[in-house]
Amino acid sequence: LRTTNGVERLNEEIRRRERVIRIFPNRESVYRLVGAVLIEIDEKWMSGRKYLDMSEYWRWRKMKEQGVRSVNQEAPAIKRVG
Repeated sequence: LRTTNGVERLNEEIRRRERVIRIFPNRESVYRLVGAVLIEIDEKWMSGRKYLDMSEYWRWRKMKEQGVRSVNQEAPAIKRVG
């Protein structure tokens, strides 16, 4: 992946929870909050939900290896006038 959407989403979730608490009594309480957020996100990822579906890519790659032309390659070229 080229973007940092996952990191941005994590930071947003931590900020959202931090706004509820406002003032932390000590550093350990911050660690507990961040740890709880990380555990919750890890549980969501481990639940088996597919966030990235690679089936379309593997189908394209298999066609490419077999030498099958894609739909875009079969379309006639449009000549530029001018």
